[in-house]
Amino acid sequence: MSRTKRGLLSIAVALGVVATGAVSANAESITGGGASFQGTFQAACSASYSDHTVAYVASSSGTGRNQFAVGNFDFAGSDAAFGSKEYTGREGGFNFAPIVAAPIVVAYNVKGLTSLKLDDPTLGGIFAGTITKWNDPAIAKLNKGAKLPDKSIVVIYRSSNSGTTDNFSGYLVNRKVAPWKRNGVFTSANGSGAPAGSLGFVSNQQLTTAIKDTANSIGYADLADLKAQGVKTYASLKNANGEYVLPTTASAGKFISKQTNLQPSGLVGLDWSAKIKGAYNLVAVTYIIGPNAQTDSKAKAVEDYAKYLINSCGPKQAGKLGYIPMSGKMLDLAKSQIEKFSN
Repeated sequence: MSRTKRGLLSIAVALGVVATGAVSANAESITGGGASFQGTFQAACSASYSDHTVAYVASSSGTGRNQFAVGNFDFAGSDAAFGSKEYTGREGGFNFAPIVAAPIVVAYNVKGLTSLKLDDPTLGGIFAGTITKWNDPAIAKLNKGAKLPDKSIVVIYRSSNSGTTDNFSGYLVNRKVAPWKRNGVFTSANGSGAPAGSLGFVSNQQLTTAIKDTANSIGYADLADLKAQGVKTYASLKNANGEYVLPTTASAGKFISKQTNLQPSGLVGLDWSAKIKGAYNLVAVTYIIGPNAQTDSKAKAVEDYAKYLINSCGPKQAGKLGYIPMSGKMLDLAKSQIEKFSN
């Protein structure tokens, strides 16, 4: 094991994300990491898994992809594909498989503001820094009668190369909100850099803590981490049907159940502009990245664990944690991709 890999495993142990249950005599120890979006799911699943010892370091999708590519991770978690120049050619290649989906929640912390409606231009304007006050006319128009303070908006964003940001910005691009570009780096995606007074954090876990602790703030993260922090004030977003919908596993599930762009790469192309009654459209699919047709015992262990994620842990744990398990043709895609991990 390399020094870097030992260091990453030590971090995982310190964070309490190594499975602690009894494991079989022929068990392997496998290390993965990356997307914090799936971190809560990975923590629950690795803790209940007994065939192998699993460590998952929740950081960012970009970190996961990079550490997998250079061989420091046996598997990675990511909410986004490899960039065209990002993969450095780990021997044998890689495969993506979807494991769960979840809403990307726009959460806020404003005293006395118990509900908030946002349409696409207003959402994009807040995170681009062109809407800077809570009582801005654009927000007030959508929230008649709401107590909107004359306070500066504190934007809280992901400072890392983030799959959550990649999907958040992809949603705004899909909905034709200028000047947004799809990018995992927030300050590149929003067209204007970090808004004045904004705060950036590496992981969703850190970001949700910051929302909880920062008055007049707003940020975006997975539902599971917000629930864990006790953050309960979420914006209702205007969907393609013109409905304002709160983020729940049920409303996000309505969206994900209608997605049919299942790609041979294992990725799912999301149509964030789809007109689906009652759906919350700002949703991301998160993936496990595994090896390709490897014959070693670690590759087989990664394959075994990935099968456990989609066939057992997902159906049992995902919903109560804030995720949507794979089902139907998306589950079939995941199964076929995972079968490619080892020979």
